[in-house]
Amino acid sequence: MAAKGDKTIISGTGLVRWKRKLWINLLRMGMIGLFLLTWEIIAGRWIEVLLISSPSRIFSAFLSNLESGILMEHTWVTLKEIGIGFPLGAVSGIAVGCLFGQSRTLAELFEPIIIALYGIPRTALAPLFIVWLGIGIWSKVGVVFLLTFFLNFFNTYSGMKQMDREYIDLARLMGAKGYKLAYKIILPALSPHIMIGLKTSIPFSVIGAVVGEFIAATEGLGFFIHLSAGIFRTADVFVGIIVLMFVVIVMNKIADLVERRLLRWQVETEYVRIQG
Repeated sequence: MAAKGDKTIISGTGLVRWKRKLWINLLRMGMIGLFLLTWEIIAGRWIEVLLISSPSRIFSAFLSNLESGILMEHTWVTLKEIGIGFPLGAVSGIAVGCLFGQSRTLAELFEPIIIALYGIPRTALAPLFIVWLGIGIWSKVGVVFLLTFFLNFFNTYSGMKQMDREYIDLARLMGAKGYKLAYKIILPALSPHIMIGLKTSIPFSVIGAVVGEFIAATEGLGFFIHLSAGIFRTADVFVGIIVLMFVVIVMNKIADLVERRLLRWQVETEYVRIQG
């Protein structure tokens, strides 16, 4: 009977969550629809359409650029820059963070240097990457790499410093060494910090690619937006911005799936209520 009661409670909780999720999605869609309708109404009536365009014009421009193949070409270039620079920067940042967390000498020697380099606006270094690597995709890959590296490094290094050493010592007493120690103890403890670094660096990787394309490029979504703004094609500017938004959303959804897979052992707190 108890087991049956437990199943009923779980089923009821799942139904409540499903209803809440449906209500939230409907409310979100309603808010977005109201915003777009208001935008469509005021565009050209109270505000010059050249400045803000309108949802109908943006949709028409999206279809036009999609049919011509221009939008796909520019999107593919930007995705390549992010697809190369993001994983390289993330893996390098995580590896260096783990290395510094294990070696006090390395940390004391290089930590002030890395903090000083982190203090330099990374976007200000984009022109240097273009001088060094040219106006092709590799200069943008370099900017994406740099923006991604530091965020993942600091999150991983912070996780290494906060790790409870007693668990590591206990695992060693029980015979865990090398690969087993890293895979069974260190990696699970670092996973929340690593995922925070990855998810935080996703929008910055997109920013890095776009900034590099703004400065010097002949293709890419940043170039597409910059060119459209220069000839006052506001609808095309919004098309490029919306595509970038969807890129970030998709990358975040993928990161969420990876996070659920890696951190399925972690108890998730849905909300925290603070009462006075």
